[in-house]
This record gives sequence, structure tokens and C-alpha cells, in this order.
Amino acid sequence: MSDTPDELARVQAALAEAQTALASVRAERDLSRQQLETLRRQRHAFLGGLAHDLRNPLAPLSNGIELLRLTDADPAGRLRTRGIMERQIAHLMRIADELSDLARLSGEHASLHEAAVDLGDLLHGLPEAHRAALEALEITLEIETGAAPLPAVHGDAPRLAQAFGHLVTDLARHSERGSAVRIEAGVTGGMVTVRFANAADLAEHDGATLEDVSAGALGLGVTLAEQLVALHGGVLRARRPAGARRARFSATLPADPAEATPPAPAPALAAPAAGDAALNVLLADDNIDFSHSFATMLELLGHRVEVVHDGLAAVAAIVGAPPDVAFIDIGMPSLDGVEAVRRVRGQGNTQDVLLVAVTGRGGAEDRARAAEAGFDRYLVKPFAMQDVRDALDAAQAIRAGASGRQPGSFAGSRTTAA
Repeated sequence: MSDTPDELARVQAALAEAQTALASVRAERDLSRQQLETLRRQRHAFLGGLAHDLRNPLAPLSNGIELLRLTDADPAGRLRTRGIMERQIAHLMRIADELSDLARLSGEHASLHEAAVDLGDLLHGLPEAHRAALEALEITLEIETGAAPLPAVHGDAPRLAQAFGHLVTDLARHSERGSAVRIEAGVTGGMVTVRFANAADLAEHDGATLEDVSAGALGLGVTLAEQLVALHGGVLRARRPAGARRARFSATLPADPAEATPPAPAPALAAPAAGDAALNVLLADDNIDFSHSFATMLELLGHRVEVVHDGLAAVAAIVGAPPDVAFIDIGMPSLDGVEAVRRVRGQGNTQDVLLVAVTGRGGAEDRARAAEAGFDRYLVKPFAMQDVRDALDAAQAIRAGASGRQPGSFAGSRTTAA
């Protein structure tokens, strides 16, 4: 029996629908491939930039080790080498901070403390904020914001200053001594655009066609700036003329018509109380080099230090003879630091022990877990010596009965800000 015209029409319609669906699937597949390739290139560029950022301080540190071996009889030379190594370690600490910051900003819980931000004030504050670094490189900042006041933007002033500071630092590091970095800001169609470039490049490549550059290829600082600008609803573009080695940046942010309110100045830190008596200190950490160096510093400060290297030993030491303060690593064998503190806080004779977490993890979840267990303070490695002194002063206050701290509150710790 032959097909009727109606049946043929239905078959043709079904075939056409299937062909349309197949074309849509192919288009989605091609788009997914393009997106994966873009992500692959971005990851490759980021890892290449990170390797470059790490090699820069590691090279002089490696040289410094060799110099120390060669300068046993030269105290002045050893002193110079120590200064070099200290500066490069500080550089590595900044890289670790930037990586931690980037991880937080890329997560689900990134947040801003938003208010109206006066961009003009923020930009004109950059030279002073980065004065030491700019003077060391003999770089000047030229800032042009126009005759009319810039409109406010709605956002987190310290975070925006951080983003712009990374861009200034990147340009300064890649500019010749004695040159200038120029910052220009203007408003177009309800958007504020801030441009950053080497001043000589603007003149040399005036009118040149610019090519986009991946932020990841330019290092951690620029990648972090891109994330911060994106959190403010803006876009950061890195571009450079064909054949040029330096990039220039433009950060575009939505303007807020409300009047700008300058951020309140940060409260000054109170000077820590000076400890006048030796404390009994427990240090629990499975990293032998860290334990030795940290224990030596505490002893040089005049305190008595006991060192253990696992969580079970830490619990036994604290419960058996409660110290005044215990610095406890979070990730230890046999029993991690958090579980160790949970067990310690259950003992009645340990309520006056100041428990300080020392860890390489600085995330909000890690801090919350430590606070819930009963830690008093939270220090992220490598930490500043002033934070250690503050913890020791707090332990002195507890021993003197002058502290009203609540276990797990992280009260007074300068290293707990997310």
C-alpha cells in the first residue's frame, strides 16, 4: 500500500525537525569545544605566569644560599646576602597571599564590603600607598582624572585599591628606571574607565592597533586584579600593540550616581603589652625545620619551649602539664590539630591555656572549624613576628587574670581577616 501525501508530509516534517535538532547539538558541541580550548589556553597562560612569578624570587634565594657558603669570613657580605634573602622571602609571602586571595575570590563565598567609593580620591592615593616600591624603581605616577569630579562607584574601596595597585606594580616592574606610569580616568555612558599604561608607550604607539592579552599570562597580580574588577561588575582588559612587550590596562566599572563617600580610615593598632615573665610554651608541629626555627625564636624571647610532632603527643602534653600558650599545627599525623584541641578543651584544667592555630590554610571554612574546636587565635604561615608577640602578650594577660577572652573567638588576632 503506497504512502498517502499526509504521511509523507509528516515524515518530511519529522526529518526536518531531527535535522534541526542535530544541527543544534553540533553547534553546542562546537561551542563547548571552543570554551574548553579557551579555558585550556587560560590555564596554560596562568600556570606559565605563576612559574615566572615564582622563579623571580627563587633565583636570588638560590644564589643567596651559595653566597652564604662562600662568605664565612665576610660578615658584611653575609649581612648583604641576608638582606637579599629577606626581601625575596617577603616577595614569596606576597605571592602566597595573592594565591590565597585568588582562591577565595574564585570561590562561592567571595564577598565585598560595599559602599559608595570616591574613585578620584582612591586614584590620587595610589602614589603614597606604593611610594616605597615606586621610589625603589625610580618610577613616577601621572594621574589625570579630568576637571569634573568622577562619579562614585559602588564597591569595596580597599579591594578596588588592591586591584589598581596590582596594575601599577605590574607596569612599574616592567618599566625602565626614571620613566612614568600614567593613569587616566573618564566617564562614558554611565561607565567609568580607568586606564593604566607606561607613559612612553602611549606616545610611541599612539594610534596603534591593540591586541588582547590574557591576564593569566601577565602573572598573579594582574589575574587577581581581573577577578576583583569582575566582582565589582566591571571588566579589566589587558592589551598591547603588535610587537610591543608591555601591556596596558583598562578597568571599566559601572558608575554610581550617588555622591561618593570616602572610606573611613582604618583604626590604629594598639601597641601590645610587653610581657615581663617567661611563659611555658608548647609547640606542636610535624615540620622539623619550622619547629626548630620557631622554638629557637621563642627561646630567644625568653620563654620555655617544649616541642612535640603529632596531635596525640600534643594532647598528652597539654593535659599532663598545661602550658600558658600552645602553638598547634592543624595538619599533624596521628591526630590533626583541630581534633586535638577538641579533646583538650574537654579537660577542666586547660581552660586557661591560650591555644593558637598555626597553619598554611587561611580559608574561611578552615577558620570556622578551628574556632568551633576552641582555638583562641589563628595564624597563617608564614606569619609576622608581631602576631606571635601579640599572642604571647595575650597569654601573659590570661595568666595575670586580666583577660576576658572567649575560647574560639580569635579575639585580638590581626591575621583572621578573610
